[in-house]
Amino acid sequence: MLSCNRSISQTKQQQSNHFLYKTELDTSKGNYGMHIEVKQVLPDTNELIPMSIDDRDIIGRSKYVREEQIKLLGEYLTYRGDTNTSNKRYRFKAGSHMVSPEGIKGFTVEVEALYSFTRMLTQGLPPIKPALISRVTGEQLNTNPKVVSEVYDIYTRWYKENAKTDFKNIILPLTGSSYCWLGEDKGMELFLKKSF
Repeated sequence: MLSCNRSISQTKQQQSNHFLYKTELDTSKGNYGMHIEVKQVLPDTNELIPMSIDDRDIIGRSKYVREEQIKLLGEYLTYRGDTNTSNKRYRFKAGSHMVSPEGIKGFTVEVEALYSFTRMLTQGLPPIKPALISRVTGEQLNTNPKVVSEVYDIYTRWYKENAKTDFKNIILPLTGSSYCWLGEDKGMELFLKKSF
């Protein structure tokens, strides 16, 4: 009964989102799942508009102001507990297309939300993949609900603390914690925005 109530309250929170929404379930073999999309404001043009672009580019093209971007960032935290399979695509390498992450177990909508949140704090193509790992053992932890919940607590605290300082001089939410994203050890300083 408790999980049912949590699911109902989570759905209500997501319905009140102004900038993010979850897609319908795609049951096709190669693209099974659903994912989080940023609501787009398309430019008024007669030219072709690329639709398969990074969320950060969608935000820029939609001309969301800083205050809207901060609210959008917080909306990612409403997907906590959403264990539906994610079929989100990202651009991981320069000159490549948007692709689904390969070799990642437990890539759910809730993990996607945390990963997308993290990418919002970066520029360019950061070396991270959407796999939470233990800094000590290197074990992938996406399928550990206790860890994912703990990471949501870390991100929620990070968001509230940085709201007090107007998101100036930010660091990655998982800095100093027991967890990090796969590839984070390759150096994130060049990709991290100094303020949001």
